[in-house]
Amino acid sequence: MKKIRFWQVNRVLPLTVSLIFAFSFFSSSTGFNLSDSFEMNERNQSLPYLEKGMYIIVGAFQIAENAMQYARSIKVKGKTPDVGRYRENGMYYVYAYTTKDDLEFARARRAELRAMNQFYDAWILYVGITLKELTEKEETPDVVAMSQPKEIAAGKVNLDQPKTEEFIPPPPVQQDQNLYNYRFNVINATSLREVPGYVTIIDAARNKAMKSLSTNQIHQLEAPSSQSKEIIAMCDIFGFVKEQVKFKIDDPMSSEDKGMIEESGGIYTVKFVLARHKVGEILTMYNVYFYNDAAIMKPESKFELNSLLGMLKENEKLTIRIHGHTNGNTAGKIIKLKEDDNNFFEITANNIDGLGSAKDLSQERADIIARWLMEQGIDKKRMDIKGWGGKKMIYKKTDAMAGKNVRVEIELVKG
Repeated sequence: MKKIRFWQVNRVLPLTVSLIFAFSFFSSSTGFNLSDSFEMNERNQSLPYLEKGMYIIVGAFQIAENAMQYARSIKVKGKTPDVGRYRENGMYYVYAYTTKDDLEFARARRAELRAMNQFYDAWILYVGITLKELTEKEETPDVVAMSQPKEIAAGKVNLDQPKTEEFIPPPPVQQDQNLYNYRFNVINATSLREVPGYVTIIDAARNKAMKSLSTNQIHQLEAPSSQSKEIIAMCDIFGFVKEQVKFKIDDPMSSEDKGMIEESGGIYTVKFVLARHKVGEILTMYNVYFYNDAAIMKPESKFELNSLLGMLKENEKLTIRIHGHTNGNTAGKIIKLKEDDNNFFEITANNIDGLGSAKDLSQERADIIARWLMEQGIDKKRMDIKGWGGKKMIYKKTDAMAGKNVRVEIELVKG
């Protein structure tokens, strides 16, 4: 794909929200098997709704084609998983097993799948079953917690602020001569899973960001005021190489990158297949936030942390170095967790209050990310940490952008 160099635009901050890694696989009790029915579904995209029961999920998708492509690419004990649609949210779920009421069976199959690195985030989806009907409390509620961010309206794009945690369903497709229907289909080139995040829309003539749109959903775009009506769609999501495409909003098929664009039913779909970064590169976690004077993260850091976790789970050979940085070298108060405390996202009375240098604070912040990753099953041997204090500031301490000096960087060392 042709790369578009667009240096004037600020880097887009990845989204903040807890990752949506929830998925349950079902057996063939729904009567729909992909290996037998793909041809029919590829013609009309008709997928059955999930009936009452428990499903062991291995993938969740907003686009039917993506769900089917992913299901075709994997095997569970030699069998192609099934795909069904959930009435509650319209999502498409790829599942390996299903049962009407056997919770022990569902949990056992989930444990088996999680033991496979490929399906470490397998989960149970309860359709038509409430937790009260179960014999004991279950960790995964019958509500899908989407990591998709809320759409940012035109004129309100703020790259320095975290996004809210909210699932926004695709808007209705309406015909309007001044609006154009677009969907930005973003796929992980390695796993073929959908990548939640943002695509930033830029007025190419003015080099100005217009709005930021959630991936894999249908949106209505208004043409820029410039005569050319050219826009740039920039997809910059943590853990993946940035991709951009430039096209006329009213005639995208005239673009040099028209191979990335399809039209169907009045909707233009722009497809990004994102590659992972390579060993030797250093990635900035723009959306990991800490409380002041603390090595304790804010809740909105969860999304990007889960993105890092997914990258490490995807490649078991990958090792990283976590670099912590502060805004200046002033010593002061440091709030941190006790060794046996795993409350990574909240200041509590159980925290340790102490004093230390800026380097100490940056080291503690890098360490807390490593501790969180270990809590999620990542071997500590795959991680190294380094605290720099204010030795490598990007901006002067008096600069309006000085807040960006407080950051965490992930260096891809081996793998």
